[in-house]
Amino acid sequence: MSLSSNIRTLRKRAGLTQIELAKELEISIATLRRWEAGETAPTGTRIKELAERLNVTPEDIVANGSDSNDKKTIPEHGMLVFDNGVSRIEIPPTEKGYELFNKLVESMLPKQRE
Repeated sequence: MSLSSNIRTLRKRAGLTQIELAKELEISIATLRRWEAGETAPTGTRIKELAERLNVTPEDIVANGSDSNDKKTIPEHGMLVFDNGVSRIEIPPTEKGYELFNKLVESMLPKQRE
């Protein structure tokens, strides 16, 4: 599943609408909709907030989180792994690790026009 699909599926599993979750996270509904559409991705801090609210781990949200053919998974040894077929990066699941992982995910998303 993609990162955006994970967010949508876990939100629905928690029985929340987009409006309810956006209010609880104190973000705009447009931001949540962009996350669920795969247009943008939440920051590492937001992933942790999402996980807390949805009663899952941050790893559940980012596991296999890719909106392309690239692999971004959490293997059994607990590291965040970014593997795009050219390079493989293992990142510890720390605050800084989630920030870096988020930047890698964002770099793979299509750029928005301004």
